[in-house]
Amino acid sequence: MITFDNFKKHIGQRFWKHIHKETLIPYMGNIPARDSFLKQLCKDIEKMKYVPAPPRSYVVSHKQNLVVRFIPTLAKEDYCVYFFCIKCLEDEIAENRVRGTYGGWKLGGRIRRLENFDDAPSIPDNSYNRFAWKQAWTEYQRKAFLLHRNSSYDFFIVFDIANFYDSIRLRRLEILTRAAVGKEKTQVVNLLFYFLSNWGKRDLNYERQNIGLPQDEVGDCSRILANFYLQDYDRALSTICSDRNSGYLRYADDQIVASPDEKTAKEIMFFASKELTKLGLNLNASKAKFFSKNEFNTYWSFDIFKLLEEQNNGKKIQEAWKTYKERISNGVKLKPDTVLRRLLSCNLNRVPKETREEILTVSKEREFITTANDYYLKRIYGFTERGKKNEFLQYLNGLSDDVLFNQYHLRVMKFARENRVDKKYLNKVKTNLVKLNDINQ
Repeated sequence: MITFDNFKKHIGQRFWKHIHKETLIPYMGNIPARDSFLKQLCKDIEKMKYVPAPPRSYVVSHKQNLVVRFIPTLAKEDYCVYFFCIKCLEDEIAENRVRGTYGGWKLGGRIRRLENFDDAPSIPDNSYNRFAWKQAWTEYQRKAFLLHRNSSYDFFIVFDIANFYDSIRLRRLEILTRAAVGKEKTQVVNLLFYFLSNWGKRDLNYERQNIGLPQDEVGDCSRILANFYLQDYDRALSTICSDRNSGYLRYADDQIVASPDEKTAKEIMFFASKELTKLGLNLNASKAKFFSKNEFNTYWSFDIFKLLEEQNNGKKIQEAWKTYKERISNGVKLKPDTVLRRLLSCNLNRVPKETREEILTVSKEREFITTANDYYLKRIYGFTERGKKNEFLQYLNGLSDDVLFNQYHLRVMKFARENRVDKKYLNKVKTNLVKLNDINQ
């Protein structure tokens, strides 16, 4: 099962280029020949010489309220091993076995190119299959709209799982995986959990890792395993919702419960908390949101996203922006960053200059711009007037002085590399990144 031919089959040219191009922390030197690299890796595995390397560095992202997420950037050998194992096992584990749950699509098959991120807020910077992310998010959004339209539901709860990836119990995941895939793939399962138990040993004083999946900077592998880990929970929660005439949706760790009344919804949320505890997980109580039917409608901004389906329709973009501004000024609960991302994915050249400038001004506010990935930086830069582009670059440069999270600096540098930006305007970005000790020298 673990042979050079199998490795070459699963680690194709597309993934080989992907891990080199998409990582926020570039590899040093030239890209090696794939065949010779994989042959050596297979020999090392066969002779039991393969040992997961410590992360090259960490991408540090800001979640909220100075809470950070550490995303490891791994060695090429480790990315290849992880991806290879998931490719071998995906037929058994990468499935949505409960209706209304999303996040378990396969890595394989024909992968269409995604030209923009649209409104999918949870899509990682460097997902291997961005089209699948967008497709699943669009379906999830459609199902959320149908829950809202259902006359049986008058109360909604939106919640997620606290420290999801970091809290997954590897022993339980291994038992579930072995039961799902059968003995014929034992060799691959052994390799997978050898990697998962050892990739972070340096940071654990070289003790075996028992809890947590790497955030997986470039491959989607941890997402597939994490989704698989929740399938028993999904079945339990789906059953309790059905018994209580309620609806349930999940996208990765984001979840929605829709019920006839507040009491029923809160009882289901209590049940969800108990079921997650069995898996070593907990609800993120601080982020749980409670809505009436009308509040849920405006929070999700269904009408705004409907207007923005036509990305080149200037009148509808203007109408969407007007609605957004009114809700913000009136203090209505909604997801402003999600709406802004969707607006930036539209053709803002179709709206009057005044409207375009308003959208760009809000998009350049610190809270949004310092968490925007390189795609949105490119969109903002592209829609900025020619005479103001350098001013925008200098603004990004200045922000780097007091942003503590290196993901911002790395995204700006990636944006600069891919758009051939004159680096003299961004001289502080790399200097401040070096000060954070977050890139290899």
